[in-house]
Amino acid sequence: MNGFGVSVSKVVADAGYCSGENYEQLEISGLNGFIAPDGTYKVERSDFTYDALSDSYSCSQGKRLAFDRLLIDKQGNPKKRYLAKASDCKSCPLSEPCKGKKAEEKRLPHTYYKAQYERMVERLSSRFGKRMMRIRSATVEPVLGSLINYYGLGQINTRSREAAAKVMDVAAIAYNLKKHLRFTPVEQSGMVIALPLPDQF
Repeated sequence: MNGFGVSVSKVVADAGYCSGENYEQLEISGLNGFIAPDGTYKVERSDFTYDALSDSYSCSQGKRLAFDRLLIDKQGNPKKRYLAKASDCKSCPLSEPCKGKKAEEKRLPHTYYKAQYERMVERLSSRFGKRMMRIRSATVEPVLGSLINYYGLGQINTRSREAAAKVMDVAAIAYNLKKHLRFTPVEQSGMVIALPLPDQF
């Protein structure tokens, strides 16, 4: 990905940007993303094992939960639902605590973007992924804290995204100018030779 003469191959962002759609778009764009999943995503489910090849779950009693349908939750997120057979649940000794009192069969949903989430989790748990998150913590988060606490971005009183973007651009320019003015070049060490002054001086 190229823009403004800058080549981008990796993207590191706050967990607030976590979503299956974002993960998928990063992969489509050929970018390596490093965005931690939020607390709603569960990597593993107790007593249930997922098989990607058959796209199904199996419970601790060895019964299969097959893919049933695609649903949209109240937040507008797509989810896949898996169902066990009612006959399997009826004869199961763990039936009621597992499926509840009213349901006839166990229902198990997971995000439509499960594969993208798992690849993200694997990438973040790698040595390089941990390093990228440390770099972000040391470089990006202090900037955000300064912009929010000292540059007026704690609350933006505008009526459109375009106006809000202008406020953020000006704050970022002010921050960068202040940082530039405080920048002290590293002095180059080396040998110095004193030459005699020319005659005209």
